[in-house]
Amino acid sequence: MKPGTRDGAGVLGAILAALCCAGTPFIVGGLAALGLGFLRKDGILWPAMLLALAVAVTGFWKGARTHGRWGPFVVGGLGAVSLAAGVILVHGFPAMQMIYGGSAALVIGAGWNSYARRNRATVSTRASA
Repeated sequence: MKPGTRDGAGVLGAILAALCCAGTPFIVGGLAALGLGFLRKDGILWPAMLLALAVAVTGFWKGARTHGRWGPFVVGGLGAVSLAAGVILVHGFPAMQMIYGGSAALVIGAGWNSYARRNRATVSTRASA
């Protein structure tokens, strides 16, 4: 997997699994339409979400080591904790707020990480010229 895609792929997988756990209608309907409704079980979705979060956080960490900015790692890590806690530990309305907030933090962290990676490549190219 390319270094820049690990965090984005992990974020996408984790958000889809979390929204499926939360019962978001378009995710649940899409799974049913594809004949994959049997996948909507916590025993399948929780490990898939946690694995995707591990991939995303690893991508944030590698990005931080590459470009030297730890902000995306912190934002993404906090988003991962919020998303996982909202799905597994908290229930009801507060859980949905944690899931949506964690999802937003993960997307912001992935975008920031991608920007920092591109910006570092541009700066290092200019410095070497």
